[in-house]
Amino acid sequence: MVIDARRSQDYSQPPSTAKTTTTYDVLKFGAVGDGITDDTKAFKSAWEAACEEERENAKIAVASGKTFLVSQIEFNGPCSSKSIIFEILGNIVAPPRSAWKNKGADEWLYFHRVDGLNLVGNGRGQIDGRGATWWKNGDTKSRPTAMRFSHCNKLYIRGLRHLNSQKNHVSINGCNDTTISDLVISAPPKSPNTDGIDISRSTNVRILNSVMATGDDCIAINGGTSNIIISDIKCGPGHGISIGSLGKDGQHDEVEAINIRNCTFNRTDNGVRIKTWQGGSGFARNIKFSQITFIEAKNPVIIDQYYCPHKKCANKKSAVKVSDVGYYGLHGTTISNNAAINFSCSQTVPCTKIIVDDVNIESAYPNHSTMSHCTNAYGTAHTLRPTLDCLKKN
Repeated sequence: MVIDARRSQDYSQPPSTAKTTTTYDVLKFGAVGDGITDDTKAFKSAWEAACEEERENAKIAVASGKTFLVSQIEFNGPCSSKSIIFEILGNIVAPPRSAWKNKGADEWLYFHRVDGLNLVGNGRGQIDGRGATWWKNGDTKSRPTAMRFSHCNKLYIRGLRHLNSQKNHVSINGCNDTTISDLVISAPPKSPNTDGIDISRSTNVRILNSVMATGDDCIAINGGTSNIIISDIKCGPGHGISIGSLGKDGQHDEVEAINIRNCTFNRTDNGVRIKTWQGGSGFARNIKFSQITFIEAKNPVIIDQYYCPHKKCANKKSAVKVSDVGYYGLHGTTISNNAAINFSCSQTVPCTKIIVDDVNIESAYPNHSTMSHCTNAYGTAHTLRPTLDCLKKN
């Protein structure tokens, strides 16, 4: 039998209840951790060894006090290990744009078909996309997503600090049963398209107890997504939490069972938003926003079924159906002269079954009042400021 000296046993839990875990330290696979040497091969080798571990659970260790330069890399499954703990206690940094080897790559750190993945940082691990080297050149097409998880079930991400992504920071695609908590995501307010977390075609996702400051949406919920809980998020600066955009280029999109609660939006461009393109189809339904605080947000509450950021969109009759949307206990201030509550719904596919209850959004400026606006929106409203007389009865 060949013994791999790069493996070590972890018996930190009582033998009677804990399964042994084999640890794969990237330093023992040749990583240097000086922030200059390319450690990609060492990370790849450690991953392959952990993924092939058949006897027990596996753990990849990224040591504290080190900075690891890692180029574009794929962590592919399925793995023989029942679960993999990827513990990042040090720093992982991307190469600058000038040294990027695969400029056509859609992502920097890519996890594909890995079930039972636990990516943890214990509040110390940091991932830095060095996005400024991309933003300053106005490169909007070839920038990669910093970290993408595709078809990874029973995914757990906790305690990481994620900085300056080239584009969006974290993408969850085609995953079931995901928990993300205690993240700090940070990028400058004017950094382009640096979403915090994007979710698409995924179910049973929980995003909890995190702080996000970005140049775009803190969280974006896209088509094919259901059973989402977002709780205790501090967002700002950024574009708020968005459902959508949905229905682009005539696409059929479905989003349902979304619960967003106990979140704070501090000087964000938007607060809670649903945005759809004209010409699409599908639905966004069974959505609940509750116990939301706005601090000088520009556009606190929005449904926009005429979303068109480039302002060159033709009017179309078909639209994503928006229904069963509830707003409960939303309070705070706005610095905008626009409507604090704005429901701009399709003439042919209006918004229905909207409930607005216990909402109080005031101007951050003394002696200024707030207003509301709605078209083709049907529902009920109780105890709110500004008043919502434009909301039609169901």
